[in-house]
Amino acid sequence: MGTLDRFSVAASFRASLAAPVLPAAAVKLTADSGYFWFFAPDNVELVVKVVDACVDPFQAHWFFGAGMTNVEVQMVVTDRHTGESKAYDNALGTPFPPIQDTSTFAATCP
Repeated sequence: MGTLDRFSVAASFRASLAAPVLPAAAVKLTADSGYFWFFAPDNVELVVKVVDACVDPFQAHWFFGAGMTNVEVQMVVTDRHTGESKAYDNALGTPFPPIQDTSTFAATCP
């Protein structure tokens, strides 16, 4: 079972203040990674990966994300086993910062 089978990742975006918030379309790449598109299927906007690091000395699930966008974005990662979730936001007009979260899901092993 892949890590993305345990965790769900959802994203929404807004391209301008006058625009509505819309859901991003998710595409699974591997058991641990995927990407989102906003405007067209061949225009990748976000790439995500959940890593099972439930081994010593880490004992956590890690979440990594990168965006090639400056629109408003909210991503929510949810552990389907525990119900724990974490939101990651990007403000409209700012470059999307890389996400390297190795601590949020530290209590989710195994």
